[in-house]
Formats: sequence, C-alpha cells, structure tokens
Amino acid sequence: MKKILLFALLAAGCGSVKTPAPTPPVAQDANVIGQYDLLLTSTNGHGATNIYTNFTQTGTTFAGAANTLVCPSNDLSQCFGNDPPVTSITPTGTVSGLNVAMTIIFPNMAGADTISMVGTATGTNLAGTYSDSRGDNGSWTGTAASSLGASYSGTFNSTAHPLPVAASISITLAQDSSFNLSGTATVTNSPCISALTLSGRAIGEAFSLTDAASKAVIMALPTGNNFTFSYNFDPTATSCAGDFGRGEVTTNQSPWDY
Repeated sequence: MKKILLFALLAAGCGSVKTPAPTPPVAQDANVIGQYDLLLTSTNGHGATNIYTNFTQTGTTFAGAANTLVCPSNDLSQCFGNDPPVTSITPTGTVSGLNVAMTIIFPNMAGADTISMVGTATGTNLAGTYSDSRGDNGSWTGTAASSLGASYSGTFNSTAHPLPVAASISITLAQDSSFNLSGTATVTNSPCISALTLSGRAIGEAFSLTDAASKAVIMALPTGNNFTFSYNFDPTATSCAGDFGRGEVTTNQSPWDY
C-alpha cells in the first residue's frame, strides 16, 4: 500500500513540472559599415540624387565621412561636398534591429536642406522612404560598394582644347582598409602629359585622385559598368596648365576578384 501511495505522489509531482517557454531570439542590429552608394528618387518630379559616402558605426549609431559627395542626377558638374571644411556633408543615423533612420543636411540654391530617411536593412542593402525640409519626398536605397583597387582603361578629351583624337588612359589603383587610393596612370595621344602618379580616396563607389607633381585632379562617378570622370590641371601646372575636360573608363577587374 505504501509503495502504491509513493508512486502516486511521484506521478503527481512529475505532472506539475512545467517546461519553460523558449526565449525568442533577439534581433541583431543592422551593420551600416563601409563604402555605400545612396540613391534618392523623388516622387514629386524632382529627379534622382546620388550620394556617395563611407560609413563607420559604433553600437547603434553610424555616420558618413566628411568628404561625402552629393550628385543630383549623378552629374559631375552638379556634385558638391568632398571639400571640407568649405562644404562638409556628414550623414548620421541609428539602427534598431533591422530598422534604419538617417539624416543628411546639405546646401542647395535655396539654403540648407535637411533630408530625413527611414528604412530597413536586408543584409548590406538598405531601402526606405524620405522627406525633406523643402517639401520633397520619395524613396531611397543604399548599396554597399566594392573596393576600387583595380585596373581601368578608357579615353578623355579636353574641353578647353579639344583634340581631333581623344587621348587614351590606363589607370591602376590599390585601395587600403581606410579607403585610401594610390596608383599610376599611363596616357597616350596627349600633347602635354604621358604619366601620372596618383593618390586619393574612395568615396562609396566614386573616387577622387590627385597628382601632386603635375597639379592634376580627377573626380570619377560610377555610371552603370563604367566610370565618368572630370579632370583639371592647376593654372600653375608645368604641363597642361589650366586644361580641363571629361572622360570615361571601364574597370578591367573581374567580378570574381572581389
């Protein structure tokens, strides 16, 4: 009888044990780090604006570089930024799980414009909606850019002194972990320059380069699979003094090289 009672008590005790409910996984905060290309597309007929920057992140806050480049219509002639402290554009934002919020303030013809952006992260890709202090609104995307260390080839021509046959240029660039670029360029069919020794910065997928000895400056933007660039020589340059123009190069890097 005692054995039966003991068994009954044990059985009742086992029935009272409750299995704890599983703890739901904690959503990991998005990482917004590295080179990024942002594209804002207006729903009010104001066109598109490309923004190129390099993000750093600490905890749940992130910020773009002081040399952030803003290019309405992805047009080199309309770009501004990349010249601190004269014009410094620094996007700032926060993440909460996969939710992303960002603010960008930059000058325009009517004064400072503040853009407020909200969205979500899917891997390294960002997307959402925006509104600005000028009454515009629309959608935006953010795409992580790859290293610009590669070889490029193409042509360019002077705007100031056009050549009958465009000059050819071959560029080789290396990029370090701090987005610094270094390299060389070989030029053919130019009456005043045959080689360049380059240093500069990757800004998202855009880049700026200088040759200190030749006093030359190059700024390039991605346009599909190519890069469109502008160049200018300082009026005090030993060769090509005051010359400026446009060109286009294609990267020779294989997609498997990334």
